[in-house]
Amino acid sequence: MKAQRFTPPYSDEAIVAWIDGEMCRADAESFEARLRSDELLSGRTAELMKSNQDYQGAFAAVLDEAPLARMHARLDTLSAQPAASAQGVSRRALIAASVSFLALGSIAGYLLRPSSAEADEHAHIRDLEAQYMSLYSAETLVDMDSATPVIQRGLARAAEDLGLPLLASQLRLRGAELKMVRMLRYDSISIAQIAWLSADYGPMALCVSPTERGATTALHQEQRHGMNLVWWHHAGYQFVLIGRNPLPALKGSAQQLYDALA
Repeated sequence: MKAQRFTPPYSDEAIVAWIDGEMCRADAESFEARLRSDELLSGRTAELMKSNQDYQGAFAAVLDEAPLARMHARLDTLSAQPAASAQGVSRRALIAASVSFLALGSIAGYLLRPSSAEADEHAHIRDLEAQYMSLYSAETLVDMDSATPVIQRGLARAAEDLGLPLLASQLRLRGAELKMVRMLRYDSISIAQIAWLSADYGPMALCVSPTERGATTALHQEQRHGMNLVWWHHAGYQFVLIGRNPLPALKGSAQQLYDALA
């Protein structure tokens, strides 16, 4: 039987395969190289490791006693070390070192993040939006009534619920057809979902929700539930573009919307 191969962007299945030692050597080396430089991947790997072992409990005491200078020194030491595979280090030792690195990164993030409660809420909203979009296929949107009056009604509802006036002309994306504008709700939070169908990559959606942050931020990118996300904040709203598009293509579409909605 042909062995399964794993390539970026890495799914949870791929991460578990690496943790369990089920990746072939070439894929494992590529994964480990990515792990050392990709903060999002390292965080997801740490979470999946925690599902099997109580890593959080093991490092809980360190949160109250971790000197920042010593953590930075440890990070510098780790980043200066050559790749473990080049030294013939065993997989068990590599996983142990990775856990140390990931835990250290988590502790640093815990101490340095400016507003954890607010940041976590926005991240939670993005996670829910990505999980919802992961259920979409081309068939979900292909038969949607995307006539101009229907789109206009959706935009009017978004303006009413969110206080965010949008024009269909601002939502034109190269290579994608605007198919739907509708309102979703999570607890007391209203979310506008604007969906396109890309001929190349399938469903794509911009989810807009209110946020306490009034400042405009740069574009950020991440992966959740097998979906690629590009998100930013502007004028009291969080904008999250979600799709299966490769990140460079998705970021190009996000930049179009970022400029049009500014």
